[in-house]
Amino acid sequence: MAGARAGTNEEPETTKGSLALIDDGFEVFCRREHHRVVGMLGLYCGDGDLAEELAQEAMARLWRHWSTFPTDLDAARWLTRVALNLAKSSFRSRASRGRILERYGHSLLQRESRPIDGAGAIAVRAAVARLPERQRKVVILRYFCDLPVAEVADVLGCPEGTVKSLTSQAVAGLRHSGLEFFND
Repeated sequence: MAGARAGTNEEPETTKGSLALIDDGFEVFCRREHHRVVGMLGLYCGDGDLAEELAQEAMARLWRHWSTFPTDLDAARWLTRVALNLAKSSFRSRASRGRILERYGHSLLQRESRPIDGAGAIAVRAAVARLPERQRKVVILRYFCDLPVAEVADVLGCPEGTVKSLTSQAVAGLRHSGLEFFND
């Protein structure tokens, strides 16, 4: 992800309402980051379909700001922050819709979500979903996205000590749920 890249401040050319040319660097970046962002959001949300939607929206928003990032690392950090914020907004919207439907006597229709993996992955997703929000974000960024403490702190806008503390609390909570961790 590291390294400077050339960017322009020009808007992309359009033809008949669609993009004629997509910046090659942006396309390569999205292909490289897509799996990481969808996986991160799938763990955070517990819903693979919603994770795909949110990742696409985050990448669409990234496109509008693409030329402002001097490096791919800066773009990846921004993309991660925006994706997590979109997920949080999605939770609020769903909760609000649920309260409205309950108030008017309708049952909340639930979408079926497709599992990303097998039984082990489902157990991990369930355990991660039970963590408090900040612990969930930290454990996903540290262990799924494999970000160092400093980058997690930057993405979440908090001190490194807070990231370490939340990581420790999250790991303890996951162990309490029956998951095993192996230290390198």
